[in-house]
Amino acid sequence: MAADFDFSSLPRQHVPRVVLSPRRIASDVLSKGWVESLIPFVALICAVLGVLATTEDYFSAANVRNLAQYAADGGLVVLALLIVVAVGGIDLSVGSNFAMSAFVALFCFHILELPVPAALAATLAAGALVGVVNGTIAGLLGCGALLTTLGTMITVRGLYTLASQAQLVEISTSARMDDLWDWIGFEKVLTFPVGFWVLAIVAAVVFVMFRQTRFGWHVLAVGGNRKAARHGGIRVKSTIFFAYVLAGAIVGLAGFLYAARQNSVGSDTGIGLEFFALTALVVGLGGFVPGRGAVISVLIGFATIYILNNAMVNAGFRGDFVQLSMGAIILVILAIDVKFRKNRHRLLASTYLDPTAFETETVKGMQGLMPDEVEPKLRQAQTLVAGQVDGPEDVLLDTDGNIYCGSRDGYLFRIAAPEYSKAEVLAKIGGRPLGLAFDREGRIVVCVAGMGLVRVTMDGKSELLTDQTERSLFSVQDDTTIRMADDLDIAPDGTIYFTDATKRYDIENWGLDLLEGRPNGRLLSYDPATRKTRTVCDNLRFPNGVCLTHDGRHLLVASTWECSILIFDLARLSDGPRVFASGLPGYPDNVNRASDGGYWVALAGMRNPVFDEVMRHPGLRRRMTRRVPPTNWLFGNLNIGGVLKVDGKGRIVDALWDAPDGPLYMITSMREHEGSLYLGGVTNDKIGRLKLEGADETWRGPDSYWGAAR
Repeated sequence: MAADFDFSSLPRQHVPRVVLSPRRIASDVLSKGWVESLIPFVALICAVLGVLATTEDYFSAANVRNLAQYAADGGLVVLALLIVVAVGGIDLSVGSNFAMSAFVALFCFHILELPVPAALAATLAAGALVGVVNGTIAGLLGCGALLTTLGTMITVRGLYTLASQAQLVEISTSARMDDLWDWIGFEKVLTFPVGFWVLAIVAAVVFVMFRQTRFGWHVLAVGGNRKAARHGGIRVKSTIFFAYVLAGAIVGLAGFLYAARQNSVGSDTGIGLEFFALTALVVGLGGFVPGRGAVISVLIGFATIYILNNAMVNAGFRGDFVQLSMGAIILVILAIDVKFRKNRHRLLASTYLDPTAFETETVKGMQGLMPDEVEPKLRQAQTLVAGQVDGPEDVLLDTDGNIYCGSRDGYLFRIAAPEYSKAEVLAKIGGRPLGLAFDREGRIVVCVAGMGLVRVTMDGKSELLTDQTERSLFSVQDDTTIRMADDLDIAPDGTIYFTDATKRYDIENWGLDLLEGRPNGRLLSYDPATRKTRTVCDNLRFPNGVCLTHDGRHLLVASTWECSILIFDLARLSDGPRVFASGLPGYPDNVNRASDGGYWVALAGMRNPVFDEVMRHPGLRRRMTRRVPPTNWLFGNLNIGGVLKVDGKGRIVDALWDAPDGPLYMITSMREHEGSLYLGGVTNDKIGRLKLEGADETWRGPDSYWGAAR
């Protein structure tokens, strides 16, 4: 940075506080997971409104408490079925298991006169035992779940009939009383029955299990794709086994609550319960959908079926008419739900791309430096390790001259100096390694698209530093995940500043962010001391290259789609950015220090007047993406490589271009080291090296940050 540089004299860059549009809101809402439950939820609202209109005082406080008390049994069975279906199975034995569990609870309490906790433990064990049988046959032995649980249903029902007939009289005539037993069956907590709170707790536990626990993830993985789960190291058979055991235990709990409330069982206990629960599950999920742990959805489906069935029975309708009506209603709900789910992704695709009118500043400061006005200096560049690296988006050199770069398949390579003949794997990171930087201890910090910020030691060990930041205040969609960490630099105090180039797109379709032209990116910081990540500046247009100025007090950030470079005062970050350089002739990518106090700027491609005009017409871009194949979309020219040299005041002083048929197209990074410029490109399979005339042959990048004695 020039000593007389007056930062405050630069024009401010307008950064919107909020980026909202009707299309953005619609697409964000359609992207939310809860939208899967939209049709069942609407059906529930319609059911409630229909009951309100036809039944007086149905939702009175007393009746709601009554509904809550009887809902616990069916709700728990539905949750048990959800676990089994999520792992890719089915369980027709839940009705028989429910009846048998209720009998075990009554037998232990009235005949064996066990304490209530012991009776509960025995009931859970009885329910889990049925799950063990199902899990062993369907999971460990690999038999079909439908036939297995059908056989279990018949067998357990037969055992229940024999056992209940032998003990029913003794159970009915037992005079045993217990306060805890009665409290579970009849008492209320905060106006609602104990059974309702048990259902709520179990639902919360199952929800957390699917979201936060390894077992829950394994269940969903096995249900989603057993072959992939097996290849991923998951024990598929044991996961299925334990899913059935857990489901059986939950059914056992439902049976215990029923026994404590009813204090008796009959020959018809649990009959038809499996079909009622399966119906509720189908309504909530829109069918039997393995690999989904949608707890809220299935509870909404259960509530819809439960209220409709209860209201019609209470209204005095005949049982056969109730079944006919319920079947018709369910078919209508499922038809609408399936139609919505089928077209949801089309709706999302049609609304997700949200172009806006955007005008890029006219090219300036390039008199005599355009490609047709100067010799293509990069034509003289030497190519290194051709064909050994795939997409070295950024290149980094240590003080010994060794080159480091990432690759498209997630590797970090080291290319030893001075021969530069072989690219050797330093670390397998995964994701898509992009920007690189050395920290004070000589470790490499890497921006990895799809992962976040990763630190790699010289012995190849990698550590994830951060993959999330603060959620945007006005964002409908949760944008805490760092989707496209792009480039970084490290301040003297160790703070890592890096960009999340776009919050809406990932590395496979980042180009759509250009077609939108909206400020979807952000500048982030990570403090290694506190391990905290925060958003420094939100709503930037594809922030890309990051470079600390030579004085260590300012930060340069390339705004790729605006064809400009922004500058932040590290002491006053809340003031936002100013414009360091604008009207660039191409799309800037990485920015790095030069030995003379200036900066190198990689141009991933050249602007052209046609596309600049297209950016002013969002409707044209929207119609193009709908009607024209992606291979024929009008797009920014991202295949002509170039490097600009700017001084400490942001003025362009030189331009290095490749020949039209040259090997270094789409240059995304460059590093100066001991008088040479090393070049990388996200679509290249090689690294370029160009000897710089008049450059300081003793200057090395890491020394300019941490000193020669580092």
